[in-house]
Amino acid sequence: MYNFSLPMPYKKENIDELIKFNKFFNKSQITSLYASLPSSCSMFTGFEQARNFLNNQTSFDYWKNLFSYSLEKGVDFIYLLNSPLPFDLNNSYFNEQLEKLNNLLQEFKKIGINKLRVANPQLMTYLNKHYSNFDIYSSTSLDYKTISEYQNFIMMHPEIKQIIPSHDVNKNFKLLSNLKKDYPNLDIEIMVNEGCMQGCPHRSLHEHIKYNNSVIQNNDLSISGSYCQAFCTHIIKKYPFYSLTLNNNIYPWEIEEYSKMGINKFKMVGRDAYIYRFEKYLKEFFEYFKTIDNYKESKNFSIVSFIHHLNGSNELKKLKTEEIRYLLPQIKHFKKYGHLCTSVCGVECRYCYKCAEKIQKVYEKKVKKMEKQPHYVPACKMT
Repeated sequence: MYNFSLPMPYKKENIDELIKFNKFFNKSQITSLYASLPSSCSMFTGFEQARNFLNNQTSFDYWKNLFSYSLEKGVDFIYLLNSPLPFDLNNSYFNEQLEKLNNLLQEFKKIGINKLRVANPQLMTYLNKHYSNFDIYSSTSLDYKTISEYQNFIMMHPEIKQIIPSHDVNKNFKLLSNLKKDYPNLDIEIMVNEGCMQGCPHRSLHEHIKYNNSVIQNNDLSISGSYCQAFCTHIIKKYPFYSLTLNNNIYPWEIEEYSKMGINKFKMVGRDAYIYRFEKYLKEFFEYFKTIDNYKESKNFSIVSFIHHLNGSNELKKLKTEEIRYLLPQIKHFKKYGHLCTSVCGVECRYCYKCAEKIQKVYEKKVKKMEKQPHYVPACKMT
């Protein structure tokens, strides 16, 4: 059985819709939900990332009831204290932060929440010392990519119960299998559907940015909250097919290869946009689980239904899974060579580039066929 952690919806009826999935699928179960408070809530500590945008719900009671309801539905709840920012010890507000954290954790104890996802190692140590009854899970925001980073991290933080490896090592089977060998009792959860570019140079900056996307100074992109996303959006528009193959997204038909290593816990992303596209997420999650049960069910699904950051691409949305599944980079390649990707990609090895070029030909052939149909309105021509 594959165990999935999903973002917690912001309404009870939507939690119900999500949990219903557990009745429909044979190979997958939703076993945990995760969330944090919006920054507008008085109990928001500042150790969270400000990625819950339902800012009109300022009452802690509203969120406490939702967190409790998630537990009542028979799934674990993980609270995200996953800002990677270091402690701001010189800020007079810091002691107030610690007081808010104490108040929040006391409330969590009352309702049975005992799992915290943390990105700041200092905070991990603090929590283990003062709140040892909470299980500490590490965040993928640590972005560790080498075996020695994990070995040293676990040596310094033996309190850690679970890790989510960097998205960049999703296809590094050598590293993942060695982590399982080295730490057989440590939970490893893999993020499957994010689809960020491999080796994003702005990932650390993006995770450390405090301000939201709407903030902009002097109409200058370089000093705006959208700085990081602007580059990603530009690259996806300019190179949609390379964006499809040069990421570490894990497709439903690849899950079994991780299970063979003893990794059976997986995470889906999507909470950033829950407030305006929950139904679309629900559909995409459903299609992912349905495809795990039987990959043949996916033949008419758009390929981007499996990839969070690419589901807005006009070109990729036109491609059905059955049209390109056999052209996508194959998991057997990464089982053999995935540990070399950080050193040879685009230079000694162009496997994923060649896959993208083949997929582009399928797209161009499909567009030409559509252009011959009556009443066809062409999209912008790609160059």
